[in-house]
Amino acid sequence: MAAILHAIQHAAALRRERVFRDRRHPLDLYDDEQMFKLYRFSRQGCLHLINRLSRRIQHRTQRNHALPPSLQVFVALRFFATGSVMDCTSCIHGIHISTTSRTVRRVALALGELRDEVIKFPETMEEVRTAQVDFFNLAGMPNVVGAVDGTHVELHGAPLDDEYIYTNRKGKHSINVQLICNARYKITNVCARWPGSTHDSRVLRNSRIGERFADGELPGILVGDSGYPLQPWLITPLRDPQGNAERNYNRAHCRTRVTIEQLNGQLKNKFRCLMGQGIQMSAPRACDIIIACAVLFNIAKDLKEPEQAIEVEPDEVPHHPADQNQLTGIALRAELINNYFS
Repeated sequence: MAAILHAIQHAAALRRERVFRDRRHPLDLYDDEQMFKLYRFSRQGCLHLINRLSRRIQHRTQRNHALPPSLQVFVALRFFATGSVMDCTSCIHGIHISTTSRTVRRVALALGELRDEVIKFPETMEEVRTAQVDFFNLAGMPNVVGAVDGTHVELHGAPLDDEYIYTNRKGKHSINVQLICNARYKITNVCARWPGSTHDSRVLRNSRIGERFADGELPGILVGDSGYPLQPWLITPLRDPQGNAERNYNRAHCRTRVTIEQLNGQLKNKFRCLMGQGIQMSAPRACDIIIACAVLFNIAKDLKEPEQAIEVEPDEVPHHPADQNQLTGIALRAELINNYFS
């Protein structure tokens, strides 16, 4: 018996003592200005997110001092806001880097579950009419329900076997993210699953929203830059406008399409994990982060959160050979110019 007790005592002595860090809660530390600077949401906005996500991210037990939902939300928001390596985020919250990684993943997936609830494309006649009126009030462009564009989010986790398909035209690894917005700078559609070598036009053509427009399921038209082929449901600017009517059309098209370029800048400036050196995760996890940021962006719009600075990225303009759909689009664009801009 003495030998057994000695062995138990010896094993206990060799066991590493567990250390629980002092977790600092942002709600107790920061004022409104500091909170927005660190987390890109005001105090009220953070509380709204905590209430909305708590049920989805609550741990089943409190074993091992599990993080409460409120602190999970702050940890994830800090990563989205900065894009810094995990150890920086873990330091200011008093948790281990592995806990930070799991928490960011957990919150990102929970936000992804809100995607269909928060990001909606106008489909009912009332929604379509509202979107068309809003865009028409911008620059007089009729029947527009959305502005579309692609933006690249750099990636630091491209798989080695498929590295080449993630290499974009600038020689960097990225995810090509397609965004569609309305005139009120809200995201109405997001597609974040294509590697950086994929062209914007291919992303749209193979996306669910593009297929629905091509099949005539959705009313209205989209506006896009010259990187997209002209379609009956997608209008692009004229390359060499002749006469006042065509120049008026190009000006109206530019003033309408700039909404998506400004939205791209707002999104990346609000969530800096989408900027700079890129997301240091595998491609599938990076796509989940992008979707989470898009959901947070729309929630911020709904809550009328403060805006971030705008940065606009220039895009190259490729050439697309004409097909039957493009010829139909040319005819419809000419009719639109004659009816509204002459």
